[in-house]
Amino acid sequence: MRIENVADLIAETLQEAGVARIYGVVGDSLNGITEALRARGKIDWIHTRHEEAAAFAASAEAQVTGKLAVCAGSCGPGNLHLINGLYDAHRSRTPVLAIAAQIPSAEIGSGYFQETRPTALFRECSHYCELVSDPSQMPFVLENAIRAAVGEGGVAVIVIPGDVALRDAPKRALATRAGLIPAKPVVRPADAELDTLAAMLNAGKRVTLLCGRGCAGAHSELLQLAEALKSPIVHALGGKEFVAFDNPYDVGMTGLIGFSSGYAAMMACDTLLMLGTGFPYKQFYP
Repeated sequence: MRIENVADLIAETLQEAGVARIYGVVGDSLNGITEALRARGKIDWIHTRHEEAAAFAASAEAQVTGKLAVCAGSCGPGNLHLINGLYDAHRSRTPVLAIAAQIPSAEIGSGYFQETRPTALFRECSHYCELVSDPSQMPFVLENAIRAAVGEGGVAVIVIPGDVALRDAPKRALATRAGLIPAKPVVRPADAELDTLAAMLNAGKRVTLLCGRGCAGAHSELLQLAEALKSPIVHALGGKEFVAFDNPYDVGMTGLIGFSSGYAAMMACDTLLMLGTGFPYKQFYP
């Protein structure tokens, strides 16, 4: 479909990235974007009763599918309400793109009705957060946001005034999906680090494994490791769905809502190997 304004460019780029739906609450500062979506009919607008629910819904979709999900909020309180869901997504390393509409660009800094500073607000819960103040920034800012959310695992935010979304789009070709969605890299520790870890595990008499959401996709390898070490596996809350099923070595969860069995396995070990977790509760460490 023909790209005439910045909102069209956003819609076409999100389509290319494989986005199927956007969660949010409509508002006048989002009119250009919602109209671009309506005209194309490719991306569903999922209306929620509150923007907080929209952000949590996007986070849930991304966690279930492993793909980029999108939410949107209008200027002022509209995008302000996204904050809880975006913090949850970012701490869970879930790829979510948030579109935060802004007041008219000419009014920024004037104390205008519903004026806030979304770039400051969302900076602490995102890998990438930028204001689009001129059409010439597009599609680069949107492309960078998508790559940051997917590549780094977490939230990216683009802030765009409603009037900028309605301005003429720059004459640039869209990025391809391969260019927008980076492939998941294969990360491997250096040989010296693996040798050091192996020596520590071989020296341990009572090794316990603490596993989190970072173990997703490695269930069989995890069981092989537990079998070789004859180690109990304790799972963190985020790792439950990836670790606990069909696992004879799993002794339960630890943490504030964990079980005594998981706590005991942690406290009885002389070597604790943490895999795919940033477990924050220091009082539960041995």
